[in-house]
Amino acid sequence: MFTKISASAVASALVLSLVSGVASAGDILSRFDKETCGAPDYTAAWLGEEQQGDVKVKLLVSPDGTVTDAKLVESSGYATLDKASLRASTKCKFKPVAKDSDIAQGWVNVRYTWVIN
Repeated sequence: MFTKISASAVASALVLSLVSGVASAGDILSRFDKETCGAPDYTAAWLGEEQQGDVKVKLLVSPDGTVTDAKLVESSGYATLDKASLRASTKCKFKPVAKDSDIAQGWVNVRYTWVIN
């Protein structure tokens, strides 16, 4: 499943896929609310340096829908873009599962693509 989020100065794309965990890809992806992630801010300084690239992070999503951990999987080559992607990804929310559900936490891959428009 592919979900895109755009910003005015930069097109930031989120691509989600399950890496591992107890929950299935359908369980977590059906709970994903892309509106909660928002697009990370792209500063004028980065524009002047023409910083672009892909950042891949993985998120640990708890049964209550919160992101409990975020790890950098692949760097864009720019620490500033990597950090902005990690900060934005931890704000993502997923719909909680029922309290009596046997769905546990699971890892989800997120890719931010930073492109100067």
